[in-house]
Amino acid sequence: MKGRQLVYTKTIKFLTSLDLSNNNIVGEIPDTLMNLVRLKNLNLSGNLLNGKIPTSIGNLKQLESLDLSMNKLSGQIPQSLTSLNFLSYMNLSFNNLSGQIPVGNQIQTLDDLSNYKGNNGLCGPPVSRRCNVNDVPYNYVDEGEGEGEDDTESVWLYAGMGPGFFVGFMGLLGSLHLNRRWRVAYFETLGNVYRWLTVSILLNLASLRRKVDSLDSWLNIAAIFCSGLICKKL
Repeated sequence: MKGRQLVYTKTIKFLTSLDLSNNNIVGEIPDTLMNLVRLKNLNLSGNLLNGKIPTSIGNLKQLESLDLSMNKLSGQIPQSLTSLNFLSYMNLSFNNLSGQIPVGNQIQTLDDLSNYKGNNGLCGPPVSRRCNVNDVPYNYVDEGEGEGEDDTESVWLYAGMGPGFFVGFMGLLGSLHLNRRWRVAYFETLGNVYRWLTVSILLNLASLRRKVDSLDSWLNIAAIFCSGLICKKL
């Protein structure tokens, strides 16, 4: 098989391991490579790859081993790497990566400093360099910050409910004032609802009163019966 060129067409989607290390490959990592969703092992180390790590790398949900070391990759490590729950080995050393190292899920357990060695622009655990404002990804949200934003959104929601109700109510009154037919129909509907509620309340009160009167009658009969028994016994 050595020296032969193989063309994969239909079967490439079933590929589980891809090792292209030490081949002097140049250019960026193609996004189409991230369509091989059955990959468990991906090794592109020891090449001349540049550009950023594709954010679509998070599509490789079954990936267990990732080696992109000894290339010329730049930019930030994509946050999508945190979605790879089966990742047990990752080596990004000796590139030009910068920014904050993603935190969360499985990637947080890959805390071997050698995985990030040779990337002087990286910050945050496990490297010693602390992050500043410019290092934090634009889509990174701290848990505490997220809670504060939720509280702020709730405040604005409730603050907008009052004016919204007032505007809607005034719009209804304005429509009734300008349109006589709507006004007549509206007040007729209110009158019908009022009469229905009044009749329902009166009927319920009458029914309750009958039940109370019936209960009083039974209590009186029981009292007379008991009194008779007591008198007879005496």
